[in-house]
Parts: sequence; C-alpha cells; structure tokens
Amino acid sequence: MPKSNRLSGRPVLHALLGLSLLSVAPEAEAASKPLVPRALAVRHTGRELPADTYVERLVVKFHEGSRVRLRGKSLTALASERGPAERALLSTRGLRAERVVADAATVQSLLERAPRIGALSRLFDADESTLEASKASGEEQSGQQLADLNLYYEVPLLPGTTAGRVADLVASLNALEGVEVAYAEPPPEPAMVDFAMNAALRSLLAAADIAPTTPLYEANQGYLNAAPGGIDAKYAWTLAGGKGLNVKVVDIEGGWRTTHEDMPTLFTQIGTQLNDLGWRNHGTAVLGEIVGVANAYGVTGIANQARAGVSGIGNQSTATAITSAANAVGPGGVILIELHSKGPSDGTACTCNTTQCDYIAMEYWQANYDAIATATANGVIVVEAAGNGSANLDSSAYGTAFNRSVRDSGAIVVGASTSTTRAPMCWTNYGSRVDVHGWGEKVYSMGYGALFGSSYGEDQFYTATFSGTSSASPIITGAAASAQGVALANGRRLTSKQMRGVLSTNGTPQAADARKIGVLPDLRKVLPKVISGSY
Repeated sequence: MPKSNRLSGRPVLHALLGLSLLSVAPEAEAASKPLVPRALAVRHTGRELPADTYVERLVVKFHEGSRVRLRGKSLTALASERGPAERALLSTRGLRAERVVADAATVQSLLERAPRIGALSRLFDADESTLEASKASGEEQSGQQLADLNLYYEVPLLPGTTAGRVADLVASLNALEGVEVAYAEPPPEPAMVDFAMNAALRSLLAAADIAPTTPLYEANQGYLNAAPGGIDAKYAWTLAGGKGLNVKVVDIEGGWRTTHEDMPTLFTQIGTQLNDLGWRNHGTAVLGEIVGVANAYGVTGIANQARAGVSGIGNQSTATAITSAANAVGPGGVILIELHSKGPSDGTACTCNTTQCDYIAMEYWQANYDAIATATANGVIVVEAAGNGSANLDSSAYGTAFNRSVRDSGAIVVGASTSTTRAPMCWTNYGSRVDVHGWGEKVYSMGYGALFGSSYGEDQFYTATFSGTSSASPIITGAAASAQGVALANGRRLTSKQMRGVLSTNGTPQAADARKIGVLPDLRKVLPKVISGSY
C-alpha cells in the first residue's frame, strides 16, 4: 500500500494550531496508547575523546520521568508534578524519589567545580511548555517515546578547556543513578574540507562597490543536470512545486552574507552569527546551492522557490539551534545541519584532510540526537552532514550511536562523492547510517570570491570549489525541498523517514567501494513516486 501522508484530518489541525497549543498535562499520559520505548543513551566514561580535544560545554541529562527543573538557580525535582507515566518510568529503572533529589543536588555541586565561564542553565532555550508540547505532539504522531528536552542542562567551559581536564568530572556525573548521560561537547565546525585553512580567504575581502555584471554560472552547476552526473533538478523545475514552492528551509551553522546579490530575502534569522568571514562564506555557499535566486547572473538554487532562513550557533548550542530551526519551518519544512565535531577515534587511517580526522555527524551527541528525533517526529525533514573525518560510522568506537536498529533519529545523513565517478571522497565518513550522497567537490555556488568578486566585495563573491559533506548536504536538502514542493502540489506531505526512503532508493548508485555512502538521488525517478504516493 502507498504510504501517502494526505493533508487531511488531524495532521492539518496540528499544523494550523501550532505546537504551542498542543500541551498535554502529565495526568493525560496514562490514557495514551503505549509508545515504542526510547533507547537509553550510552553513558560516557569521559575518555571517549582524545585528551587534548577542546570542549566548550558540559551537558547533563537526567532520567526520563525525574522531572528535574531549574527553579531559580537550583536543580529541583518536581515530584508533585509527575504524571503516572513518569512515575512508571522511574519505577522501571528502580529510581526512588529520594535518589532523584539527592542526585540533582550532587550534579549541581559537581558542576560548580567545572572550569566554567557561566552558570548552570537549561540547554534548550524554548519555554518548558513549548518543549512539552513538542514532545506530546511528536509522540502522538510517531508512536515513539521522545526525550523530555527539559531534562537537559549545561555549563559553558573556559576557552581552551580540554576533554582530559574534565574527564574525571564527566565520569563522576555518569556514575550517578539519576543521570541518564553526561558528556563534554566539542565545538562544531562547518563540514567543509580544511575549513580551518580557509582563513587566508579573508584577504580577498575588498571595499569596492558592486559594479560589473556577474556571469551566469548555471551551466557550470553540474549537480543540477540529469543523472548520472546530477540530481536532475532541471526536470523537477518542469513540475508543479518542483522548485520548492511553499517549503521552508533553515540552515544551521555559523554565518551568512545575507546581503549577497544572489541571496533571497530570508523569512527568519534565528540566533547570532559568528563575525567571521570563513563562516559567512560557508553559509552563503550552502544557501546558494539550495535557494540561489533564479535570475540572469550568478548561480541558481535547486529549490529556488523555497523560503530560506538561518539558525546561527553564535549564542546557542547546536541542539537548541536544531529545535529553533524545526519550530521555524514547521511540519513539512526542511532543516539542514551543516556542522560536524571531533568524535572518538575509530582507528581508521586518515590519509587526507588531516585537520578534520575523526570529525563525525552531530547526532552522535545525545542532545543533538534527541532534538533531531523530536523534530522528525513532528513532521520536520532533517538533513545532516555525515562529516569529513574519514570515519567508519559502523565502528565500535561509536557504540550504537549510528546503529539505526538501536536508535534512529529520522534524519537523512549525507556522504560525499567525487563530481564525476560517484566514488567516495577520500575523507568522507561512511557506513550503514549514511543514506545518500552528493558532490563533495567542484561545486559552483555563492561565497569565497575565488571564482568572481574578489575585487568587487563580499556581496559578489562566487566559488567553483565548494567542497566537503558541506557541499554534498545542500544538494540533498535542495532535492528534499523540491520533492516536498511536488508533494504539497499534489495534496501530500512527506515525513523525514518517507523522504529518506524515497531519496535513498531512487538514484544513481555510488561507485563500487567498501565505504558505503548511498546513492545520488535522481529526481526524475523520485518525483513520479512522490506524485503517486508510492514511497
């Protein structure tokens, strides 16, 4: 039977009412049908990361059902507010109310010893009621138990703090019965090859006004072309909705040149940008692939009629940025996680792009995973860069973090191939969790200025060499927005898992290689199935 998701009945009511109106009291949980249980996080030892890895925050999550909340400056277990389902969760884990209270106090005491630059705070910025509503609606729609995101807390660490310095503290936190997981989180980077080496491009910025006519580079954007070379976006443009009409897309990373001549007007700008040219070039290039304006100059985005927004990590964690982006796009929208961070070493030889060895997809860290799972359960499509760390995500070094039979965030994870042979790039991460791939090199887009604009100013910067799973993931995001636009034009709306399924089974196979990165989606094959509902 076709797994169509028609826009009728209760899902539309949810979309119209919004998540904020879907709050469910704890007492109502008992009347709900049983949910598929959520897998517990694997506790950290504190020594998963190399000792010299820089980390920027400590994250702690309490067990489901504990209802630990920050009241004033103190972690408080709100026992009187626990519903029947929450009490049952604590009972199943053998956690007594007294132990929850004691462990909350111990967590607060331990975190006060951290080399920190700020106070203990909630990890997720959204109101408690908003997060509760998102959890309730996601569980109702998916039938899966979701994490209570209100149980996550953080402390920001002093710049220069290493994983080794806080390893014993992380181990002590994870030894507490009331804590589900605690870990030190490294700072994210854009998933672009040798990002740190691109600082030299700062010297290209000039103060001259925009004056010359920019060439039209659409003919150079090979990823727009028919298979096997591209995703056949040009075919999609011939169909109603195929340019991403009525779809919202939000990019999650550090910066963008919002005044670029080929940048559409953004429908939302969440968070704070990092004041850094490298970050701005990166974000600008990403949006160029997806929504570059269709005009007589510059580049043309795959889904150039989609409405684009951004969620900056300058003042929010990646997990919070994911949640805010998901709230902004709503059911049927697409969010793109254009980041990766240094993870454990899997022992794979790293022979290229050595500055990013062992950098992996962001859902490895539990708060990011839970934020993604909540977003996809609420109908948001999530695209996530696999990372450029030469890592085998099936390695035992990552436990079950990338084992979809144990935990499945619903995200579409993207690897990278060469632009011509479909062979995995030397540095791309790979494994069974990688669903699809895009071009990891030679991508024409906005930003950087090496192709055009180096003498004319940042608003006219263009590149012919955007790379990494950073360049691959916007291709998949554009394909997803295009497919969703066609779905909406035909009275349907795909979920993230449905989109993942139709993109990953209708495309050009990768070149024969032990490193699995999935297919390059082919919209000429994908869209007829979207229209018929046979996905």
